[in-house]
Amino acid sequence: MTTDFEIDKLRNIILQFKLPMAFDVLNCLKQGDQGAPFLVVLNDIPAKINIERIYEFRYGNEGFQLAEFSKMEEDRNGILSHSNVQVWFDAQTFDSDKIDKDVIRLLPEQFIDLSIDYLNKFIKTYRLVTSEYWLRPLIRKDIFNFQYILVDTDNNKEVIHQMIAGHHKVEFNGGKEFQLHDEAENLLRNILMSDIYDFGEEFRLNLNDNLSLGYYNVALVQSVTLFEYFIYFNLKQKLSRTKLDKIKKKEACGCMSGISEVCERGFLEHFGVDFGSTDEFKALKDDALKYRNLIVHGELIESVDKETCEKAVTSVINAQEYLIENVFNEVESG
Repeated sequence: MTTDFEIDKLRNIILQFKLPMAFDVLNCLKQGDQGAPFLVVLNDIPAKINIERIYEFRYGNEGFQLAEFSKMEEDRNGILSHSNVQVWFDAQTFDSDKIDKDVIRLLPEQFIDLSIDYLNKFIKTYRLVTSEYWLRPLIRKDIFNFQYILVDTDNNKEVIHQMIAGHHKVEFNGGKEFQLHDEAENLLRNILMSDIYDFGEEFRLNLNDNLSLGYYNVALVQSVTLFEYFIYFNLKQKLSRTKLDKIKKKEACGCMSGISEVCERGFLEHFGVDFGSTDEFKALKDDALKYRNLIVHGELIESVDKETCEKAVTSVINAQEYLIENVFNEVESG
């Protein structure tokens, strides 16, 4: 840290941290590196990204080594290499209305989400160019700590080491090992000795993973598909094959009915429940089915935002709960 740094002469803000992945680009982080920085533009504001690949065989202490500069296909967990990255911002960023300049020293975290946005554009674009489909976007929990470097116009620096607070739940167990609760462990052991496979739960977990990673369009489409699976799985348990075909297929042509028709006509005809008139179905239609149709029909090509995706998922959960209480459990008890 240089004591001559002057905040009034601020020229650059640099965030440096590690990524759990690597890219086939020449190093461009340190002086003398052969590679060139990458200029990334978001909302007409550029930022510079410098990358240093770290070749580090994670299991090298287990009796064998690999040659330096080895690469593994689909290295999803950085087994052979990961990266140090720097994201450089200049006045175009910290003079914008997105940044509170009065607390630049006190709140370096205001640049974390911004850094992730720029890095994710790099990662998504690199993924498209290279077809390395296993690469994924970053989320805050991928970054445990970072260096926050302030540089003034005289090239004086101030370096702050920062942990990302509030986004990493670190649990301490009083000197004891962590272990599952008895009920969960018994369930685990019982399922391992059976052929049970809960596809619906697997679907839900994948949906939550995509939501966490920011694949909002994919998660939204998955939420509706999960709802369809829930509907047809439960109908299959409650109806004969003949009745199931009547609720799934249109009489006139024998083609499959859409999920909206099943919800609006099918439940009323076969169970006497006017689900189509409920607030739960209206929310499902407005918050989930509408966006799902726009996405799969190619009319919505940009990503929906997190709030829209979460509303869709919530509408699916509420619709499922209504049907469990008023249709499927009622049929079983009757």
